Amino acid sequence: MKKLLIRLFVIFFISIMHAQNVAVVVHSDATELERYAAKELCRYIDKLYGVKVQPSTQLNKAQLVIFIATKAHLPAEAKPLALPNLSEQGIFIHPFKQGDTQCLLLTGGSPVAVLWSVYELVERWGVRYLIYEDVFPKAPGKLTFPESDIRLEPNMRIRCWRLVNVLPEGPVSWSLDENKRFIHQIIKMKFNRVLLALWPAQPFVDYSFRGMKKPPPVFYFGEHFPIDSETIGREHFEKNMTEFINPDFLGADTPKELVKRGTHLIHGILAEAKRFGMEAGIGIQPFEWPKEFMKVLPGSEPVHQLGNLTAGPGKSQSIYDPLLREMVATIFRAYVDTYPEADYIAISVPEHRAWTEQARQAYKMLDAKYNIKSIGTFDELCARARSRTSFPRGGGKRVENMLKSDLAALAFLDSLIAEKNLLAARGDGANIKLIYSGITAELFPLLAKIMPKGGEVLSFIDYTASRQLKQIDLLRQRPPKGLPTCLTFTLADDNVGILPQLATGSLDKIMRILRKSGWSGYLTRYWTVGDLIPTIHYLASASWDSSVTPESAYLDLFTHVTGKAAAKPAIRALKIIEKITIDLDQYGLGFGFPIPDLMTKHYKAGGLPAPIKADHQRYREALAALRIARERSDPRGYPLLDYLIGRVFFAVRFLDAAEAFGATAVAEKAGNHREAVRHIEEAYIAIREAIQAWANVARDHGDLGAVAMLNKYCYRPIRDKQDELLR
Repeated sequence: MKKLLIRLFVIFFISIMHAQNVAVVVHSDATELERYAAKELCRYIDKLYGVKVQPSTQLNKAQLVIFIATKAHLPAEAKPLALPNLSEQGIFIHPFKQGDTQCLLLTGGSPVAVLWSVYELVERWGVRYLIYEDVFPKAPGKLTFPESDIRLEPNMRIRCWRLVNVLPEGPVSWSLDENKRFIHQIIKMKFNRVLLALWPAQPFVDYSFRGMKKPPPVFYFGEHFPIDSETIGREHFEKNMTEFINPDFLGADTPKELVKRGTHLIHGILAEAKRFGMEAGIGIQPFEWPKEFMKVLPGSEPVHQLGNLTAGPGKSQSIYDPLLREMVATIFRAYVDTYPEADYIAISVPEHRAWTEQARQAYKMLDAKYNIKSIGTFDELCARARSRTSFPRGGGKRVENMLKSDLAALAFLDSLIAEKNLLAARGDGANIKLIYSGITAELFPLLAKIMPKGGEVLSFIDYTASRQLKQIDLLRQRPPKGLPTCLTFTLADDNVGILPQLATGSLDKIMRILRKSGWSGYLTRYWTVGDLIPTIHYLASASWDSSVTPESAYLDLFTHVTGKAAAKPAIRALKIIEKITIDLDQYGLGFGFPIPDLMTKHYKAGGLPAPIKADHQRYREALAALRIARERSDPRGYPLLDYLIGRVFFAVRFLDAAEAFGATAVAEKAGNHREAVRHIEEAYIAIREAIQAWANVARDHGDLGAVAMLNKYCYRPIRDKQDELLR
């Protein structure tokens, strides 16, 4: 007992001495974000080194002093320093001495850059930031300062995350708390924007047109996913959830309450992002509206999209149609008035274009105003579009229709924005910043001519990263001077859908091209996010250091999170998944798309096609490698590896179920009832194990949305067929 008391006293004494020897200093006039940066540093110092320290505006006597400040708020002790010129995003970490005192200056070109400098230092102390948590080093050692200056500027100046969106397995299912957690983590990784992609039928805006109120809002393209006692993974859902929904909307049983909660969610996400110095905007689709409005908008036609919920301009509807112009302006202003705090608004065109017959007239309108013949005649532009024969579901003809529809949309918006003064100053006196999103890449040069002041371009060349690389000439287009231009980075595509995907290698190749061509950055496109942690770690690192490769990013991640022994098999598994992803991008688009025939199509086809069978075996190999990594991992790495194992095990057993379900149909057609029963029982066991595995590792309500969707689209059809065969 005496020895224990002496030991505790020694530990207490050492901790007191350490606390007295460290100081974190901020200016008395520091911004809120600088003060937050100081608090964050103190929190990490405590967590890493057991040193209790609080931010101070006074320099108390200490052996280690850390100053946190923008250039405008440098303390007197740091003002004599010669600081480099930094952009608003620039980071500078400078060690220096004053007498016997070791000092460290953490500064940046803006308050958020100062915050990033703190996270950069902490990362160099061994912490790794994942989207769900921080992973701390096993033995952090002694608190030390860098030996030399660290100066960083991003090579991708816009690093944007798309939030909200539409499918149940994505961030639209995240609560506000889950969104906040995510934002807290990505700010540590120095991402600097969020774009909230909002869809026409969702409860995030309300408006009336011609005396008709917007119809009751819906989620998930109007699909409903019941949660009952038979639901696989039921224990992971909220007890009072009988139908899957974003948990913030539980109990919202009227359109008014849905909209109230919807706007609260969006305001909350925008506010949280802006609190951390991020830019925050909304993405809207003003050329789609609930199809009920067709009653008061003659000429509009149904839009081809999941759920068949919306309508848009008819093929031959005039660009000058006054009702059409009033409709689009109403939608635009409704969003802007609802979310005036948004820094920008991104206008998207319909995925499946239809407004094509006004294209030649639109070209003439734009040419008369902007002299656009220099980018090509109308027929030349159409020919360029037709040459993109590899584009999914329609090839060059689909791209040509996209181009024609986009010409109509651009001519329409160009005149409407001026006529209705849609970009008028907000309450803070700043005009709305406009982003044109998803316009056909062949019209890239046109956007520079018609873009309102301060506008930007967000390009979408193809559905997946590896397919974008097949359009390398479009990637190599140099953006016009002064026009910030970003590319949509597909981290995981909904056409491949529920299967684990990694596109890191393809994204690395794309990013290297974009740097050379002068692009400004990227926006992430994804659904389920948990298995993308390796790709996210690469993006966060490579956006600041062009020497980073997928291999080096993976090695850094797993060495720090799982330990060296587990890194090699983990990386081997990732490489297998990347190879599967590249192949699925070519022949598997639509294979895992989350729609009602997700499983029944395999019954109709009699099983899996040969290429998917090969991928099935590869997933087994990836699973084996991940399990080896788990055996060798430090416990700190278990959560990450367990999630990846759960997702890949899901893929293996999902494909087992699909193959067995197909074999059931073959046996039935052959009149072999016993074989059909055997195969349906195999499918039943496999799909239950697959869904349960995903449910067991779920980290957010996007994961749980996938579980709910799989119960409806995959488990229930197999269960029903089993019941039929066993009668």
